[in-house]
Amino acid sequence: MSGRGRIDAVRRFLPGFLPVVALLASVIDRPAFAADRFPLALKDDRGVTVRLAAPPHRIVSLAPSLTEIVFLLGREGSLVGVTRFCNVPPAASRLPKIGGVSDPDVERIVALSPDLVLCTTDGNPRDKVRAVEEMGIPCFAVAPQDLEAVFTAIERLGVLLGALDRGRAEAGSLRRRARLARPSSLDADRPSVLFIVSTAPIIAAGEGTFMDELVRLSGGRNAAARFSGRYPRLSVEEMVAARPDVIFVAGMAGVERFPPEVTRWKEIPAFRDGAVITLDGDLVTRPGPRLVTALERVSAALAEWRAGAASRPKAPGAGAGGKR
Repeated sequence: MSGRGRIDAVRRFLPGFLPVVALLASVIDRPAFAADRFPLALKDDRGVTVRLAAPPHRIVSLAPSLTEIVFLLGREGSLVGVTRFCNVPPAASRLPKIGGVSDPDVERIVALSPDLVLCTTDGNPRDKVRAVEEMGIPCFAVAPQDLEAVFTAIERLGVLLGALDRGRAEAGSLRRRARLARPSSLDADRPSVLFIVSTAPIIAAGEGTFMDELVRLSGGRNAAARFSGRYPRLSVEEMVAARPDVIFVAGMAGVERFPPEVTRWKEIPAFRDGAVITLDGDLVTRPGPRLVTALERVSAALAEWRAGAASRPKAPGAGAGGKR
């Protein structure tokens, strides 16, 4: 074919080809925040690409944190099913229930005819999610492991739910609040902190948990970091050895109080000084937007501890900085 012939062939081909190119460009994977036009395709935290022809209008949420994000994005009108643990905001508790986080009822989910199911990789059983997908219902999974990942999840769900601008704005606002909550200098006296998730038995939040991050960002040192595991179980002797200046208790039914044989140890500064603080368990354990509120409360408590540090007696063997 001559050069002129090839040009004519391309011209004849282009009118039909360009719309196809545009369609393909809209459905292939692309950066999470590149567009909010539908149809779109977005890869979730499992590496699964979820494709939606239009913004979802019937959403089932399999985790309280995801339900809170849907409300934050102003898409609560599309929620047709949530777990029995979805209680924030209060309107969420009035929505139809599909079971729990660890035991969602697949038949109930399918009966609600959702066009999107939001799930997590931490808590939702894989076989249940797979069963829903095999029914032709797209499932989008998120698995934030720190505060910044929570903000990113809000932005990504904003794209997925057709609320790109709202997602960006809310995530930006939360980032600013998180920055303001942090102490201006981490060189100040850094209290040793235990974040207890169960008092009987005693179980603390170790390294790599959301509560560990809250302590570090607030200028504290996680006293449980010296123990192995994300949620180490501690003996009374280990509690005494850790000598926490402050103890946070993630309040849940039946675990708010320590046994008397633990609190009698005055060698533990937190017990001696009355620095044991109960926090809402839902607030500090859900990787959703209220995690920033948890950071603000932890940071305020540690700031109050620093303000009174000069008037408190030093515990035997306590040194400045470092692990005790």
